[in-house]
Amino acid sequence: MSLQQKAYRGAGWSGLGGIVSNGLELLKYIVLARILSPGDFGLLAMAMVVIGIGRIFADGGTSNAVIHFRNHTNRQLTTLYWINIGAGLALFLLVYLTAPLFAAFYGEPEVSRLLRLGGVILPLFACGALYDVLLRKTLSFKYITIAESTSALVGFLTATVLALSGFGVYSLIWSHIATAGTLSLLYIVNGARTWMPSLSFHPSEVRPHIKFGLFQMGDRGLSVYATRIDQLIIGRFFGAEILGAYHLAYHLVLFPISRLSPLLNRVAFPVFSSRQDDNAILRNGYLKLMQAMLSVTAPFFLLAALTAPWLVPLLFGDGWQMAAGLIPLMAAVGLLRMAGNPSGNIVLAKGRARLLFFWNLGTAIISTLVFLAGAQYDVHTLLWMYLAANVIYFLVGQTLMVNSLIGLHWTRFLGGVAGMAGILAVSWAISLAGRALVLSGHSEISDFLMVAVIASLFVIVYLPLLWWTHSGFIREFLDALRAGTDQ
Repeated sequence: MSLQQKAYRGAGWSGLGGIVSNGLELLKYIVLARILSPGDFGLLAMAMVVIGIGRIFADGGTSNAVIHFRNHTNRQLTTLYWINIGAGLALFLLVYLTAPLFAAFYGEPEVSRLLRLGGVILPLFACGALYDVLLRKTLSFKYITIAESTSALVGFLTATVLALSGFGVYSLIWSHIATAGTLSLLYIVNGARTWMPSLSFHPSEVRPHIKFGLFQMGDRGLSVYATRIDQLIIGRFFGAEILGAYHLAYHLVLFPISRLSPLLNRVAFPVFSSRQDDNAILRNGYLKLMQAMLSVTAPFFLLAALTAPWLVPLLFGDGWQMAAGLIPLMAAVGLLRMAGNPSGNIVLAKGRARLLFFWNLGTAIISTLVFLAGAQYDVHTLLWMYLAANVIYFLVGQTLMVNSLIGLHWTRFLGGVAGMAGILAVSWAISLAGRALVLSGHSEISDFLMVAVIASLFVIVYLPLLWWTHSGFIREFLDALRAGTDQ
């Protein structure tokens, strides 16, 4: 099987895994939104911002170094594994000790208890991190899909049972713990058949990995901080209830960029790394990745924006009107972040982790200033300001981190995505017109029927246009999946 076929096969498995795990995550929120209050979701968001940033550091920053450097000895892998474990334990201790400070920052004492419990996610994640990256390095995404789907199901069942039993916000944090523990256990069980760490530690043999990893760890930490600073500041200035509505809207709208896009990226990075010296292949691969990400994720953003006033009460019940009002702006932010997301694969494939670090340092500083300024007004103004910042991020980031590194000109980039962007624009415009027509002719219409009409109209327009303009690409992708299934 060719490298391209392996990449398509990996993308197919990753996409399936993303659908299952994200579907279960959405189902969890649908179920729990009818049991818990917006304040409970706000408390969870306050804790998970800290844990989410900590998780980035739980592998010592070495995961992508393992993919970038092509050959490794058992001694190197063993040393990297123990670095991961040490980092996970150190981060758990740090979160445990600083939990009261974060509770004071938010003005919510319950955050301290949630952080001290949820901090166990960090060493749990570290236990399976290296096994995960070894699977990704060999494009073994079938097992990753099985493991992630299984752990997502365990998390969903844990959250539902505990919420119905009256555990409140703790049902959510225990769900994350169960998911992390199950995922690492499955990775270890699978990986132990071919490799197990020994009781040795030779840091001098992994100095290139550590050097690469330090910049990568800083880069990823800044990246996550830049995408979570909104929840930090909203929680601090607007309180748990408004943050809860924002958090729910975030998970409904931005889960394609936070979950589905990385699934495609983790296929792309090892593929790009294996061809890191061939700019022509990188240009072609990057444009194909952009087309794939637009075709898969952009419809979610557009449909969420179009159906928000009816989708939110349909899924989550009454009491979440604020979330519905935030979704269109979040969808616009999501589209821009999705479009800029693949650039990191090029930078890392070229071994330019330092560039990515300084880029994310700059965007983190700017985002913090933007959100602090927006917090002086209201949450809608804050999002409008963040949307403007993301326009600038995309334009500058595309120029510095993609075009200049692989010789991709703006004219070719725009030409490469113009067809997909046109299909999405036509589908959105026709669906918007159909929505207005339905509303003008019916003063009373159920939430379910309204969502069904808009979504059906979008799909009826989008899928034939997609097949008409990109059938060759789709056939190539499906042929690769069939070839992989036959093996």
